[in-house]
Amino acid sequence: AAPPAAAPPERRRRQDPAAGPAAPEAGVFRSDSRRPPSDQTLDRAYDDWQAGRVDEAERAYEQVLRRDPRSADALLGLAAIAVRQGRYERAQNLYLRVLESDPADPTAQAALINLHGGGDGGQSESRLKTLLAAQPDSPPLHFALGNLYSRQRRWSDAQQAYFQAYALDPDNPDYLFNVAVSLDHLRQGKLALQYYRMALSAADLSRAAFDRNAARQRILELQP
Repeated sequence: AAPPAAAPPERRRRQDPAAGPAAPEAGVFRSDSRRPPSDQTLDRAYDDWQAGRVDEAERAYEQVLRRDPRSADALLGLAAIAVRQGRYERAQNLYLRVLESDPADPTAQAALINLHGGGDGGQSESRLKTLLAAQPDSPPLHFALGNLYSRQRRWSDAQQAYFQAYALDPDNPDYLFNVAVSLDHLRQGKLALQYYRMALSAADLSRAAFDRNAARQRILELQP
């Protein structure tokens, strides 16, 4: 599950849609796994992660790595767990291990840019666009670009990037949530309301990083 990049505009700031505070960043976890279908340990690890059993998921991913130290899915799973725990240096090292085997891995590339916060501005944007030119169907890369734009308060650009991520992975609750947030900041309340509701529905079926209570509160504020 990929984490949200921004929060809905606060009610007292509704006249200033660019004033909404950014939420903490986290890693990007690849859901379109390339693992063999017979790997039950990876299946169990992912199911534990989805169910919020983080310790169990971590142990299962570590078990996979002992058997296959280059397993991209296990490395990405452990990296996402490390980010959730605030262990950012460990997460970065895990993502770099993925890139050692596959320098073009879009999830690891996007996650590293998210972890660094896009502090280099134009260089991060240029790097993401270069990656997208080679891999235009990668949801994590579009999502990372949306995160970069949201930190710069470029909400129109962020909305387009988030929507592209959602179009490529329509069941991802965090992609839906960030489409809603960007629309909200653009004062498109009716559409934002629709996507907040869709995000909550998707979060009932798949692990989500966004604050559900914040989404529910914003729905109440946007309802006619």
